[in-house]
Amino acid sequence: MSPLVVSLILAVTAALPSTPDASWQDRGGTWRAWRTGGPAAPGLRAVELEADGRRFAGWVDGHALVRLRPGGDEAVLAAAGVRVVRAIMPAIGLVQVEDAAGRADGLELAARLAPLVADGRLVRAAPDLWLMHERRGATLTLPPNDPFYPGQWFWARLKMEEIWAREAGTAQTTIVVVDDGCDARHPDLASQLDAGRDVLDGDDDPSPAPNARGNNHGTACAGLVGAAGGNGIGVIGACPGCRVRCVRLLGADPMTPIPISADSDAFQFALDTNAAVVSNSWGFVDSTPAPGALADAIIAVEQQSRGGKGAVVLFAAGNDDRELADNELTGVDGVIAVGAVNQFGDLSPFSNRGRTLDVVAPTGTYTTDIAGADGDNAGDYTDRFGGTSSACPVAAGVVGLLASAVPDAPATELASALISTAKLPSFVTPGPDGHDLSYGFGEIRPAAALEKLAPAPPPAMPKSGCSCDVAARGPSSDGALVVAVVVGALLLIALLRRRRDGETLRS
Repeated sequence: MSPLVVSLILAVTAALPSTPDASWQDRGGTWRAWRTGGPAAPGLRAVELEADGRRFAGWVDGHALVRLRPGGDEAVLAAAGVRVVRAIMPAIGLVQVEDAAGRADGLELAARLAPLVADGRLVRAAPDLWLMHERRGATLTLPPNDPFYPGQWFWARLKMEEIWAREAGTAQTTIVVVDDGCDARHPDLASQLDAGRDVLDGDDDPSPAPNARGNNHGTACAGLVGAAGGNGIGVIGACPGCRVRCVRLLGADPMTPIPISADSDAFQFALDTNAAVVSNSWGFVDSTPAPGALADAIIAVEQQSRGGKGAVVLFAAGNDDRELADNELTGVDGVIAVGAVNQFGDLSPFSNRGRTLDVVAPTGTYTTDIAGADGDNAGDYTDRFGGTSSACPVAAGVVGLLASAVPDAPATELASALISTAKLPSFVTPGPDGHDLSYGFGEIRPAAALEKLAPAPPPAMPKSGCSCDVAARGPSSDGALVVAVVVGALLLIALLRRRRDGETLRS
C-alpha cells in the first residue's frame, strides 16, 4: 500500500461519523473502527482505527482473532455462528476465526463476540487487523549528509553506498565493541549506544579513563562501527542502523596486566546481550597462545549467541609487522583476523601477516573522538586514527549490515560471505587455497558479500505489447521516433514528386 493511499485514507478521518462501526476491548483499552470505503487490496476493506487516543489506518478481511479461556472449547464460538479457521498459538488458546456463513467481516465478528468477552466466556476477540509495517532500521539519503563523510575515503573505497542503498542496519543487530570504553555523550554516538559493561571495575559504566593517553581508542572504534548517519553532523559508521554496546576491558595504563577472567567476562557480556558481531581491536603485547579459557569463551559466543545462530568475532591482526603464530587469538576457531590496507589497496607496512589472517580492510582514519578537549583532538572527531585497530571495526560494521539484511543467517554463513567475496590485488600470487600471507583472502567487498547472502531481485521487465513500453522509452526515444517518421515522409514525398516529374517529361 503506497503512502499516498494511506494519506487518502487518513484524510477521511474528519468526515467520519461519531459512532464507530465496531468497538472492542483490547490492549490499549477500547478500540474503535470506522469503515472508510477507501482504496484497499482485493479481499480487504479500509478502516480508520482509534485506540489510546490515536488514530491510524488499517484494513480488515473476513477473519477475527480470538483467545479462548484456559480449558475452554470451541462450542462457545459455534453457538455464535463462528468457526475456527486455524490455531495461531495453541499454548495460549489463540485462534483465527471466520463467520460460519461466510458473510461477516472482521469488524462484525468482533462486535458479535464482544458480549462473550464481557461475560468472561472469551478472553479476547478482535478483528484480524492488517496494519502497515516497516523495518526499524536506518534509512539513508545517499550520499549521507554528514559533513565529514567526504573525508572518510575508506567508505568510498569499499563502495559502501552500494550496500547502504539496500541495507543500513537494524536495531535488532547488536555490535559489541571490546576496547577501552566509549564516550556515551558523543553527539554521533549517544543515540547509537545501548548499555555497556566495565569488566575492569565490575560495573555498568564503560566510559574511558579521563585524560589518559590513547583513551579515545574505543570511541574511535565505535564511531567506525556505528556512528549515526544522515543526521547532518560529524561522520557516519558502517552500520548506522545497528545498536552498539561497549565493553571497557583495557585500562589507562598499558603496562598494567589484565586477568583472563576479565577477557572472558567481556565475551560473557556479548553472549548475554545476543551480540551479532564482536569487534576486538586489541590483543596481547607479546606473541602469546590464546589461553584456553578465553578461547572457550570466544568459541561459545561464536556458536551460541543470537539463540544459537552465533556471533561473528573479529580481531585486529596487530601492528607489529610480523608473522602471526597459528595459536594466537587470531587463530581461535571462528575468529576473523583483519589486516589493514591504505587508500590504494596496498598492505599497510605495520600490518601483521600469517596463515590465520583472513581479510584486509581500509584503515578508518576519520572517526569519532572523545567529545570536548579530552581524547585525540580538542574537537569531537579525529582524522588520525589508524592501524589494524581501525580496519577491524570497519569490517565489523560491514558484518553488522550483513546480519541486519539476513537476520536468520548463522555466523558461519556471514563470515563465509565476507571472506569468500574478498578480492586479492592483481599482483599477488596466492597459494592453492586462494590465501596470501599478507592479504589473507583479500580486501573485503561489502556489496558483493550482501549479494552472495541475499541476491537482489532482477529489475522488472515490461511485458511485450504493454503500453509501458512506450513510456519506458522516455522523451528522447519518443522524439527520435517522431523525427524518423517526419524524415521518412519527406523522402516519400520527394520520391513521388520525382516520379511524377519524370512521367511529365516523357509525355
